[in-house]
Amino acid sequence: MEVTGKSNAVVVLESCLQESTIYFSDHEKILKCNPYCTHVEYLREFDVFQWTFEVDDPRNNPIVALFFVKQTQEILPVDSPDFCRCATRNHQPVDVQRPGKKIRWTTADAVPGMNPGNNHTFIGTTHSEICLLHQSDNKTAVHFETNISLDFQLSFPLNLMPEPVLKLMSNTIMSKIMQQATESMLCQVQSDICCAMLEIAVEGGKK
Repeated sequence: MEVTGKSNAVVVLESCLQESTIYFSDHEKILKCNPYCTHVEYLREFDVFQWTFEVDDPRNNPIVALFFVKQTQEILPVDSPDFCRCATRNHQPVDVQRPGKKIRWTTADAVPGMNPGNNHTFIGTTHSEICLLHQSDNKTAVHFETNISLDFQLSFPLNLMPEPVLKLMSNTIMSKIMQQATESMLCQVQSDICCAMLEIAVEGGKK
């Protein structure tokens, strides 16, 4: 049974768009802010990142989810649907005269062969977009949206439940976990950038 989780969040960073983009481009650093991510590894041979996530199912059994992810970056034109959508959702006005940036995390086409060897490790797929828009006072509005899917093999007694009911319940639980993790991750990112900006300011004052 395929289970899908979705999350989205908005955060304002105390750094300009260029600095914020450099920060979010550091794939491993960002993912390590996720409380459920236990390991991030860059697989040079495939030019992809491997994520390892660990959570407990409703019966407190461990679930390990592996993702093989390609990261790309592109300009976000001011007249693009994504720019307009993010600008509308933002809590404060953004600069609609300057293009933003978009970082994508998508499931890689070529991945290493995997044989988990147990019944609690699953290979997942993902599509995440991080849209960064200029704000006033050298701030950056960040819109983080992610969508992941896992194909579970149901075990007793879960496999006795009607699949539509179980699927709805599982999607809801996964989305709730993902939303909490996303918000926690962005809070950590926000804190890190604030500390980094403060450190830069202090060092600048010494010169």
